[in-house]
Amino acid sequence: EDYTGHRCGNCPNAGTILKELISANPDQVIGLAIHAENAGYFTAPKNDGDKFRHDFRNEVSNTLDAEFQIAATGLPKGMVNRKAFNGTKALPPSTWNQAVNTELALDIQADVQLAHEWNETDRSLCIFAFVESRSSALPSNLKLAVYLAEHKFVNWQADYSVPGEEIENYEHNHILRTAIGPIWGRQVLANNSANGSNEIQVFSANLSGQTWDMNNCSLVAVLYDDQSMEVIQAEEVQVIP
Repeated sequence: EDYTGHRCGNCPNAGTILKELISANPDQVIGLAIHAENAGYFTAPKNDGDKFRHDFRNEVSNTLDAEFQIAATGLPKGMVNRKAFNGTKALPPSTWNQAVNTELALDIQADVQLAHEWNETDRSLCIFAFVESRSSALPSNLKLAVYLAEHKFVNWQADYSVPGEEIENYEHNHILRTAIGPIWGRQVLANNSANGSNEIQVFSANLSGQTWDMNNCSLVAVLYDDQSMEVIQAEEVQVIP
């Protein structure tokens, strides 16, 4: 979870690191770019001129940041599975690779799979999320949340590494746009989290009032421990393959 901002000139480097992590670990690393209101200037849109007018902020991003308090530590920062490394969850990009490698070395505790139906006519979305325990030590207080992310969104971005320190046609990826269902998700495997137990949850939403390009959107499911808030497993699928 990359806490970022379109007016943060150091943030494109963090985006590059995230891209490299995903490329180096296909189907094992999933990114979300979170533009939280608490980042202040860095995420606030401009009200004058034609630059930086898009507002990436939203209720979901603000709610997550209110819980984890990442933006207040300075951008760019990120979390890897919402775990603390060296005493903090707010990790600078230079530490993401090490944290990711630490997590990938652990045994898999659960499996998450997604199937979905997208209706272009009424812009309705129905998601079937399958969760299966792969460990007898899986926590009993699990929740599953589903988010919508948009990719390939071209807009302004500050970047201190380029002449003029601004990029007009920057490609924003992994933008957290909304939650499908409750922001914190729903409880799963409440009655039985033993190895081999499984459950299907259904999430739905109508996106008729939104202008996001669904050809460039993905669904991200996050299974986490509701007590520690640490991520157990995640899955991502394209809305329109």
